[in-house]
Amino acid sequence: MSSLRSLDVASIPPWSTKAALAPGAPVLVWAVSGEATVSLGATPWRLAEGEAMWVPGGTAAVVRGAEQSSVLPIRMRDADRSAGPDAPFTAPIPEMARFALLAAFTRSLGVLHGGGVRASSVLSWIGHTTASISAPALPPSPDLRRVAERMLDDPSISPGRCGADLGLSESTVARRFQAETGWSPARWRARSMLARAAEQIRRSGDVGAGVMGSGYASPSAFARAFRREWGMPPSALVAGAAAARPAHRRSTSLGPQCNGYHIVFWVAGGTAEITADDATWSLESGDVACLPAGASVALRAAPDAAAIPLGWLPGGIDLPAGIIAHSRADAFAALVRLIGWTYAGLAPTGSHDARVALQAVLGLDEPAPDDEPVARAAYGLLARLTREPRDAATTAEYAAQAGVAPEELRDAVEALTGTTLATWRARTRMSWARRLLREGMTVTQVARRVGYADAAGFSRAFTRAHGDTPSRFRAEHRSATLR
Repeated sequence: MSSLRSLDVASIPPWSTKAALAPGAPVLVWAVSGEATVSLGATPWRLAEGEAMWVPGGTAAVVRGAEQSSVLPIRMRDADRSAGPDAPFTAPIPEMARFALLAAFTRSLGVLHGGGVRASSVLSWIGHTTASISAPALPPSPDLRRVAERMLDDPSISPGRCGADLGLSESTVARRFQAETGWSPARWRARSMLARAAEQIRRSGDVGAGVMGSGYASPSAFARAFRREWGMPPSALVAGAAAARPAHRRSTSLGPQCNGYHIVFWVAGGTAEITADDATWSLESGDVACLPAGASVALRAAPDAAAIPLGWLPGGIDLPAGIIAHSRADAFAALVRLIGWTYAGLAPTGSHDARVALQAVLGLDEPAPDDEPVARAAYGLLARLTREPRDAATTAEYAAQAGVAPEELRDAVEALTGTTLATWRARTRMSWARRLLREGMTVTQVARRVGYADAAGFSRAFTRAHGDTPSRFRAEHRSATLR
């Protein structure tokens, strides 16, 4: 244990935090410690420690954390944009749900096997009355999504007619619906309408509110369909008798993959295992570990565990693979605060770089050169490539734009990354490719997006990096997301 680093969590600024949440899929904003405020337009919702707020899909919000607070916004997967309640609500977080929600935050980052965060699972963990009722995901493709939205707007129009009005044949709609959602168009609409009706009943306390607009000819027909679909009568929601059974938790797995930077992971609870090349480490609650840049790395956490990235560090920092530190219980809130800063933009007032804070927590020196213009140019170049992997300019072109010498920029990039610019660029492109394939883009679309001239060249590079073709990788992740 003496070789482990000490964690200086006092270097994480305690000041108030703020972040804007763009409209999109629903978000659960959780005040893990301290107090927070969530503003929807001009209306503020106050959260005490241990409370969370459901922000419905399509809603913009501003999150503010009080001094010393730790706040995590957990975004649902994009397929669940219309899932869950369509009105905001607050709820206390049960103690037994804390690790599940921490693990869900990791899943919401879009880097794990098995897809993003299911709204139905989160609602189940926080004990929401309609948690066991889950609307099927919307189709991801824009044209089929328009068909789906029209099907919900007017239940009297057949799926075939909805497709035809938008230029799709009935057979095309049926085939693509099954492929993209796992349901036939008719079953998808029926389940979606019944999930919407369940939420209307829960909110109004009136079964009649659910019947209206559901497309069923009579209350008795609606009740039969509701019981058949959800295993309970609609009146159970009014009586509060639908006790939610907590959703099954999936294991957390990442990789094997090769990154252009170190990833620092923290096991907040439970157990996990990491590998780097041919070495393996078993992690316990409180362990902090490094998945090093340039190595073939992987992580797997048990279903009841919470393994969360604390952030990334330049590959040029001398940091060994495996367990590098162990956190005490009193560091929990500060580390969650750092996570919210790094991945949700909840920056302490007046602070700008969570990476520098993580380096301070671990007692690591800055690897960039002392020459500030050169260091700024090197970090700017890496940020540019991280945002836009298609960028294929040379080091000399970057240097000319930044007004520094090419050899100085080249040396600075290698000091920061621990490798050449070409190798770092290739690893960054692969990181983008994995995320885009998980999101459902085709191999050709991904190849174009990350800067390859054709799909064949991209497929060869991806297979060399991952030992698997991008087509197979996409199919495996698409299948896991639909389950």
